[in-house]
Amino acid sequence: MRSLISIFITTAALVAVSPSAAIAQEWPSRSVTFLQPYGPGTNLDAITRYLATIMGAQWKQSVVVENKAGANGVIGTEQAARAPADGYTWLFTGPGHFTNEVLMGRVPFDPINDFKPVARLASVMLVMVVPADSPFKSVGDIIEAAKKNPGRLSYASAGSGSSQHLSAAAFQYAAGVQFLHVPYKTQAAALTDTLSGRVSFTFTALATAKTQMASGRIRALAVTGPRRSQSLPELPTVAESGLPGYEFFSFNAVFVPAGTSDDIVRKFSDALASATRTVQFTEMAKAQGFESDFADVKAWSKAVPAESKKWQDLIRISGAKNE
Repeated sequence: MRSLISIFITTAALVAVSPSAAIAQEWPSRSVTFLQPYGPGTNLDAITRYLATIMGAQWKQSVVVENKAGANGVIGTEQAARAPADGYTWLFTGPGHFTNEVLMGRVPFDPINDFKPVARLASVMLVMVVPADSPFKSVGDIIEAAKKNPGRLSYASAGSGSSQHLSAAAFQYAAGVQFLHVPYKTQAAALTDTLSGRVSFTFTALATAKTQMASGRIRALAVTGPRRSQSLPELPTVAESGLPGYEFFSFNAVFVPAGTSDDIVRKFSDALASATRTVQFTEMAKAQGFESDFADVKAWSKAVPAESKKWQDLIRISGAKNE
């Protein structure tokens, strides 16, 4: 009798497993794509490729990293939105996911309703840099000069609506000063004209600037985060060095097409949590100049509405337009 009861309970438990949960148990059973809507050589690219290696080994499946750049991230994001919602295409992206809709007026997808949030992986603060021979030795020096000469000081960015543009626009707004914005097509080009002295300063990613900083070709004044960078602990924040209350940092996060099974999303979020809490990930973060800042599917889903509003507000404050 006891055996019959045991068999009945076991059978009932198997029947109770939902089709979605059963699919999640088998996932992944083939190659997975990590799609990112920007080019190689960025913090996002480094994180995506690192996690592709870790996940591939863990799943015993190939993980393909696809860089689908163009239109400030719109082309790759649209491809991800139109991908089958089967857990085999994941979008690794940044603030452009939220800003492009405001920047361009219209995009061919809904950044909220066409996707499910999966996890936030990292936060990326920028570095405020000036040419090596610049007379500006601090953030306070730049603010003081800008107040005396409105619109005369210039800054470079990787284009209208880029993180470099928005960080400088937020700086300008908080300080109550006016700068001349000089947009370029890439961070590298913006940095090149900064170190040559064609523009007064720029905000840039540490990964982009570290070689020139090490060679002494540019001078770093401050980081934009709410706290000092683990990669540059000797460098003050902008808030510490002349503009209290200022902070700016972007994010790297994962989204998936909206119809994807919640069980698969949760399974992947848990796998990302394990991978980003390792010593190896922390060491990579320090080398690449980003901050490990993981939020699982529950926490990231809760944060997304406020995150979206924050970035869209920054676009409006900056006056950025699609160029």
